[in-house]
Amino acid sequence: MATLARDEALELARSVRAACTHLATDNEVRSVAFREDGRAFHTELWHVLCQQVGVSAIAIPEIYGGAGYGASALGVVAAELGRALAPVPFLASAVLATGLLTDFGCGSDILEPLATGERSAAAVITSDGGAWDRSRVTLTARRRGDQWTVNGQARHVLHGETADTFVVIALVDNEPIALLVDAADPGVRIDAEPVLDGTRPMATVVFSGSSGVPLLGSEPTEAIVARNVDRTIAVLSAEQVGSCEKLLEFTTEYARTRVQFGRPIGSFQAVKHMCANMLVSLEWARSASQAALDAADVGGGAPNDELPWRASMAKAICSEALRDAAHTSTQIHGAVGFSWEGPVNLHLRRARTDEVIFGGLAEHWDRLAAHVAPPRPHVSVASV
Repeated sequence: MATLARDEALELARSVRAACTHLATDNEVRSVAFREDGRAFHTELWHVLCQQVGVSAIAIPEIYGGAGYGASALGVVAAELGRALAPVPFLASAVLATGLLTDFGCGSDILEPLATGERSAAAVITSDGGAWDRSRVTLTARRRGDQWTVNGQARHVLHGETADTFVVIALVDNEPIALLVDAADPGVRIDAEPVLDGTRPMATVVFSGSSGVPLLGSEPTEAIVARNVDRTIAVLSAEQVGSCEKLLEFTTEYARTRVQFGRPIGSFQAVKHMCANMLVSLEWARSASQAALDAADVGGGAPNDELPWRASMAKAICSEALRDAAHTSTQIHGAVGFSWEGPVNLHLRRARTDEVIFGGLAEHWDRLAAHVAPPRPHVSVASV
């Protein structure tokens, strides 16, 4: 795995920010994200990011047309996309689905079109009830001769409606197996779901005897999926840091320029404290996010014991930081914070959505607590 030098990281961040500044203005994001058909996909921005910046190729091995970088490089891009709330399938396709396909040993026929952005992919890892707990997956796969078919439905598939390919986790005799399913298969139906955050579109995907190609990795399927979900959570936390950073910037700017009672509201001590708390939470979140990204890159992305708990730590801390920052920004902006035309509501929607995808706060705090203080064996009073 290649390492991104500091100057390269800065240049990558500048390139992504320039593209987002030009194409992902607040009005543009709002118009794309809340289309009636649910296809919240800024195709022009995604084309520029893939063709000119190369964001879709960052984590793909060089032999397949990628750059061969790890999670930290993905985090650089994610932070900038989080600032802009860019409605593109970076997290769904370039991070989660691409990571799964790479670890399952897919070749150039699958990975090269993803590297160029010609095609996008989505991971189907949830249950028919939308739960992120993989023990509740209900999709089933069946083999007849050399043919595999998939049946069932999964909800909350990120960027499912615009995906060209699905990486499906289904059950065979209660054991998970990964399959590649073409979104154009006649047995696939994709229904856009109503979502709070239009920049994070989700879909219900129904498989009715859909043809699938089994993916066989060098590790058990569950281990590959678990590692890639944790890595995706680490990258998601970088997006949350970017959104939190943007909230702090335009909130403090508003506090400096909004005059009330004959003076800028930022001069009032209560408002100063609110902004200071936003900064403290941001720095805490930034550290937690980087710790998770670093763990994802240990040993070139090889399995390690650090990633699961660091990913949960980042998910919990960054989710709370972004949620609190969005609430604080809404309060400081007052009525403007509630308006449809303002940017605050977009970040608040993102904060609330990110809080629950890939598992809620309680789940991740519990996983972190189990690492810090493993459960002790119960000792009854009678046995002492």
